[in-house]
Amino acid sequence: FDLDKQVIFNYKETDLPEGHFLHKFLVEFQIEKFEIIKTESSALNMSSAEINTKQREGAKQKVVIHDLIKDEFYKIYWGLYLPEDDRLWDKWKYNDKFYNNAYFPNNVINSFYSREKNWWILKSTRVPGEDIYNFLLHRDKELPFTMDAFLDSMLYTLKWYNDEGKRIFPKDNRYLSIGELDWIAKNNMFYSPEKGFTKVDHEPTLNWIDRQQYMTQAIRSFIKLFADLMMYGGIPNIVEYVSEGKNIIKRIEYCIDYVETEIFK
Repeated sequence: FDLDKQVIFNYKETDLPEGHFLHKFLVEFQIEKFEIIKTESSALNMSSAEINTKQREGAKQKVVIHDLIKDEFYKIYWGLYLPEDDRLWDKWKYNDKFYNNAYFPNNVINSFYSREKNWWILKSTRVPGEDIYNFLLHRDKELPFTMDAFLDSMLYTLKWYNDEGKRIFPKDNRYLSIGELDWIAKNNMFYSPEKGFTKVDHEPTLNWIDRQQYMTQAIRSFIKLFADLMMYGGIPNIVEYVSEGKNIIKRIEYCIDYVETEIFK
């Protein structure tokens, strides 16, 4: 078994201990043919549960499974670090409620949380389009979208999460944050000419924070975005976008104004 390769099995033929969480998952969700999608934060041990995720996301193991028959995707967190007291914050329970009730625009997402099975699973249908990371790799071609459109989609995504959070949790008067993101990381955003931009990667990072904390996180994300774009300065669409510092400052100010007028309204 080699995690560096995409592998396809029938679960009845997979060499997994019967008590292993992955075996239980495959049986319960009736998945027969699948592949394991390797990500930067994958943490899977086929024979032992004693392994920690690289990003300290509050689980011992993490894996993404692609059901090849139904073309559906599962992100599995197993070995959850749970609060000992029910009165304490349970991020898994909170994220479970959000993802089971949010109206995602371009695909269907369902959440499965079980303290008994010690897992949180996020299931999603395929997102239309292609990873924007792939477009950035073609330095000799123009992007099929404008950078202003991409920037607007990023801001709209922040607003969408906050709006959905207020709809699902109407009693909370703070702002729903998804944390400081790497917007051009692999498997984070997809683009389709018909559907536009869609956020693909979802993590259990939802949290209510105050106005100042939200703005601080947002500004850090904006600055990181432009710093990362500078590495792709050879792409025609990006050259003008990051060539002059004053252009970057103007666009960061545009982002801050959006947060003030559209999210803090």
